Amino acid sequence: MVSQLQQFKEKTKQLQNSAKGFLWQPNVSSLPFWRRSCVRCSQITVAVIRDLLQGQLSLRAMSLVFTTLIGFFPLLALTFSILKSLGVHNAMEPTLLTLLEPLGERRTEVTAQILSYVDAMQVELIGITSVALLLTIVLDMMRKIELSFNYIWTVKQARSWASRVSEYLFAVIVSPLLLFISISITSSVNTNYFQSFLEGLTYGGLVIQPVAFIAPILLMSLAFAFIYSFLPNTKVQFGSAFIGGFVTTIIWKLMGSLFQEVFITSARESIYLAFATAIVVLFFTYFGWLVALVGSSIAFYHQYPAKARNGREENAISLLQQEEFSLAVAALVIRRFQNGEAPLSEYEISLTLDSNSALLEPALNNLEAIPLITSTSDNPPRFVPTKAVDDCSIVEIWQALRRVNSESHSYSNDSEDMQKVKRFLSLLDSSVESALGNEKFH
Repeated sequence: MVSQLQQFKEKTKQLQNSAKGFLWQPNVSSLPFWRRSCVRCSQITVAVIRDLLQGQLSLRAMSLVFTTLIGFFPLLALTFSILKSLGVHNAMEPTLLTLLEPLGERRTEVTAQILSYVDAMQVELIGITSVALLLTIVLDMMRKIELSFNYIWTVKQARSWASRVSEYLFAVIVSPLLLFISISITSSVNTNYFQSFLEGLTYGGLVIQPVAFIAPILLMSLAFAFIYSFLPNTKVQFGSAFIGGFVTTIIWKLMGSLFQEVFITSARESIYLAFATAIVVLFFTYFGWLVALVGSSIAFYHQYPAKARNGREENAISLLQQEEFSLAVAALVIRRFQNGEAPLSEYEISLTLDSNSALLEPALNNLEAIPLITSTSDNPPRFVPTKAVDDCSIVEIWQALRRVNSESHSYSNDSEDMQKVKRFLSLLDSSVESALGNEKFH
C-alpha cells in the first residue's frame, strides 16, 4: 500500500513537471504557429482559473451587483434622453433584448419592466438638480467599475476627477450612437431586401446563414473590446481587447442556455415564484459581471504573457533580492547584446531567470530609469542596452540602481544619526568601488 502511494505521488509529480515544462517552456515565439497558439491559450486558461480560485474576481463581481442596481436606471435615463433627442429611442429595446439574452424567455418581461420604469422618469421634465444627481450617481458607478478593471490591469492610479467627468460623459454620449449604429447594421443584415440581394448572387444563398450567425457575434465582440479598451486607466492593445471580447461573447452566448435551464426553470418551480424575476436578475447581474471581468483578465494576460505565470500580485522581497535580480537582468541583457543574440521580451526574461514577473517589472523599470536599457518597438517589446556597455562596471550599475528616484524624494534631516548613516554609506560606496570597481559582466 505504501509503495503504491509512493508510485502515485511520483507519477503525479512527473505529470506536474511535464505540464509545467509545456506551459512555461522558453522561446515560445520560435515555435510553429499552431503550437505557439496552443501554449498561449493554455497559459491564459491556467492564469484565469487561478484568478477565479483566488476569489478576487468573484468578490469584485459581487460588489458590482449592488453598484449596478443603484446606477443602472439613472444611466438608462441619460441614455434614453440622448437617444430620444436623436429620434432613435426605439433602439433601446432591441439593445436590451440582446444584452439580456441569457435570461431566455424572461428577457422580454424584464426588458418591458425596465423600459416602463425609464418611460415613467419623463427625462424631459428633469430639473438641473435632478440632472446633477443623475450624473453624480452615474459617475460614481463608472468610477467603481473602473477600479475593478484597474485591479485586473494592475493599475494603481485611477483617473482624476477631471478625466472622469470628460471621459465618462463622452462614453455615455457616444455609447448610444454606437448602439444605434450596431443595431442598424444588424437590422440591415436581417432585412428581406438584403437577403433577396444575396440570394440573387451566385453563391449568395450560402452567405446568408454565416453572415446572420457571425454579424451579432462580431458586433458584440467589438462592443466588449471597446469596454476593455476604455475602462482601465492604461493603454490596452485593441488586439488583446478584441480577443477578450470575443471569448466573453462566446461565454455570454453559452451562458444563455445554461442560465435558462438552471435558473429560470428552478425559479418557476420554487415557492418563491413571486420573487423569481428579482432573484434571476440578481444572479444574472453577478454572472454577467464575472464573465466581463474574466474577459478583461484574458485580454490582460494576452497583452502581458509574462504575468500569466505568477499572476499580478506583488511579493515582498528584501533589498538584497532587489539588487540581485536587477543586476541579473542587466547582466542578461548586456551578455546577449555583446554575443550578438536576439534581445528578449519581458516574458522570455522571466523564463530565462525562472523568476516572478512581479519582481521583473520593477527591475526593468529601474534599469530603464538609470538609463541602461530601453524597450524596442516590437510586439511584445524587447530590451536592449541604451549605450556602450563594454566599459560599464557592475559597481557603476549597482550604485546607479541604488539612487533611482532619490532626487524626487528629498528630505531635510540633518540629525546626528542621519549624518552617521550617510558617512557609513559613503564609506561603503568608496570601499566597494576601490575593491570591485573594475568588475564587469563579461
